[in-house]
Amino acid sequence: MKEWLGGFALNRGVGSVIDAELWGIFVGLKIIWKAGFKKVIIESDSQSIVALLSNDSPTNNPLFSIIQACRSLINNEWSCNIHHVYRESNRVADYLAKMGQSLEPGISFFKDPPPQILVVLDDDRKGLAAARLVPIC
Repeated sequence: MKEWLGGFALNRGVGSVIDAELWGIFVGLKIIWKAGFKKVIIESDSQSIVALLSNDSPTNNPLFSIIQACRSLINNEWSCNIHHVYRESNRVADYLAKMGQSLEPGISFFKDPPPQILVVLDDDRKGLAAARLVPIC
């Protein structure tokens, strides 16, 4: 996708990174379901999140309720897939997630892109990739 359709940042207060990402996915899925999209790809830089949403989780998992809520939305009558991607290939989402940490608790919606991510969006439009450093052992 090369154009801005809208965005949001979420601050849930205290909680784990996995909890925050699951809630971000849940809120995002609710927004795009309500907007009428029928083909959705969820990209997460967390292999743990992809596994939690793709595989059965024990009911004693403290995140079971939000995992099930996400799965319920994923299984709606639409095409919705989840994939792992590297953080560098999803820089806008990464920026918005980090931005949420500095906002007041709750959800902040962005009809227009925040000025801080315009450069990242422009790079995306141009097809420019971000470098990823990997150790060679």
